[in-house]
Amino acid sequence: MKISTERIRENNPIVHCITNSVTVNDCANILLAVGASPIMAHHVKEVAEVSGNCDALVCNFGAIEDFEAMKIAAKTAVDCGHPVVIDPVGVGGIRYRREKFFELVHMIRPTCIRGNVSEIRALYEGTQTAKGVDVSREDISDHEIEDIAKKLSQRLHCIVVASGAVDLITDGDMVCRVAEGDAMMTRITGAGCMSSVLIAAFLCCYDGMEAATMACTLMGRCGRVAAEKTESAHRGTMSFRLQLIDEISCFDL
Repeated sequence: MKISTERIRENNPIVHCITNSVTVNDCANILLAVGASPIMAHHVKEVAEVSGNCDALVCNFGAIEDFEAMKIAAKTAVDCGHPVVIDPVGVGGIRYRREKFFELVHMIRPTCIRGNVSEIRALYEGTQTAKGVDVSREDISDHEIEDIAKKLSQRLHCIVVASGAVDLITDGDMVCRVAEGDAMMTRITGAGCMSSVLIAAFLCCYDGMEAATMACTLMGRCGRVAAEKTESAHRGTMSFRLQLIDEISCFDL
């Protein structure tokens, strides 16, 4: 798939991220690298104003302590016609997060949900599929993943991205697959969180499925190149993290 960051760099969309403390810096830097502007506002007294002045919103459930802020920001974003991306971190292993996820999606209709396979399956089945926030090691076929993602997309009326060795993107009808990444991406924190904010940036400049697929392709392609360069230099995972952001920032330049 041909991908370009040109529109993002030209329009410089502002992406409001309510995300977890583990990955907040990575999410901010990956947005800057792609040409967007991040703002990480979490307080309930400020998020309505901030979200109204931004172009997209990301609600990351790793910041579940800020759930009330997410509800306020999401309602504002939807009222303004801005795309909303939900990253359901940990719903595969934590019932409270699943309950809060459904509370949020029953209040507003998100544009996109992006999670790992365990998280997407947990949302579809309404049950635990993993321990903590890790991906379940239980085998699940590509056909099963596609069926679950499509049905969840149809149920929630939004794009669903199931991240894994092959990213699967669906709107409940069409299905796209992206097999561009590298295993080193699983050895750093935040690769999924960074994918979610990239999707939000692309949704500001492109339509639905195209935006989500382009974001996943960019992340995977840059991850693969970053891993190749890191291994060639005989470096480790911290160097890979920096190289990944370098590859995003240099893309199209």
